[in-house]
Amino acid sequence: MRRKREKRVLALLAAVLLLLTAAAALARQSARPVRTEYYETQVEAARRLEKCFEAVQGYKAELGIPMSEDDLHQTGMIGLPYTGITTTQGALEAKRTTAWPDMAALCVRMLYEAGVRPGDTVGAGFSGSFPGMDLAVVTACESMGVRLVCIASVGASTYGANNPELTFPEMLYRLEQDGLISTRSAAVTMGGYHDVGADMDPELADAVRLRLREDGLDLVEEPDFSANIAWREALYQQAGPIDCFVAVGGNLTSLGQGESGVSLGQGVLHPSGTVRIDESSGLVQRYLSRGLPVVNLLNIKKLMADYDMPFDPAVWPEIGQSAAYSTIRYDRRWLAAGLAGTAGLLVLCLWVRRRPENRGKDDAP
Repeated sequence: MRRKREKRVLALLAAVLLLLTAAAALARQSARPVRTEYYETQVEAARRLEKCFEAVQGYKAELGIPMSEDDLHQTGMIGLPYTGITTTQGALEAKRTTAWPDMAALCVRMLYEAGVRPGDTVGAGFSGSFPGMDLAVVTACESMGVRLVCIASVGASTYGANNPELTFPEMLYRLEQDGLISTRSAAVTMGGYHDVGADMDPELADAVRLRLREDGLDLVEEPDFSANIAWREALYQQAGPIDCFVAVGGNLTSLGQGESGVSLGQGVLHPSGTVRIDESSGLVQRYLSRGLPVVNLLNIKKLMADYDMPFDPAVWPEIGQSAAYSTIRYDRRWLAAGLAGTAGLLVLCLWVRRRPENRGKDDAP
């Protein structure tokens, strides 16, 4: 009798497995994209970003900067393979991907997923490596009604904002002056080695410094890592306090010294008390350890894969059509039915296991 009962239990457990598999498969088949609740805000942010791109194209034409042949979509966001203010290597495909109006829509989505809401304050560290993504964060925040406190850096990796005549902080300044955005850099740094442009062409770097000061921008040059982190934190605290931190690019102060900042992941990072902090930690690690959400934007290829968006597409979808604007919704009735059936089978399984064995007549006392 015991072997017979064990076979029945095994059969019931197999039925549970089959039922759950079937319910999951049916739920997966019912998946359908549904517009986000903030779809209109995303569209507004994308259209704002598109206008910023057009304005930057005009700035470059005014300064006699030719559009890069690698800028396939002619956005004005793609720089040169190398200039005297280039600080690191970068992937052209990633730069082109971030020079896409839908990056603003994606930034709106990530900020919402990080818990940011209208009226909040966001702190951001902008590298010149991804000018398109920098501006995407700006237009996303402004479309959401979120206050942005940003520190912009001059230094850029290859194909970023590395035209010495028009650096990213200058792009941001001119866009604000022309009324296309309302965000102004809270401070500016040179970026690059020690965040003071020590690896840049000295003559070009000095020319950039002069223009930044003439524009009235607050240029801070602090080569000591700990002191640099300290003044940035003080600025975000004084202007905020901030509700979320956004890191665009690989600025040393954002990701810290070493690989710990990169290893934390990409996109929305939720607070964790397990993040270890030491003297080499950047702002990403420090804010996460204090319970603040972070949006980390560096590995663009992974970010696109995570949100089911194309990487360096030859043709961009129309604004409002990409996966950035929708989430996947499943018919929960299949899952509910599967769980209910599973519960019934498990109860039956328990009953079979606990049922007293029928003893035959020959076993009677």
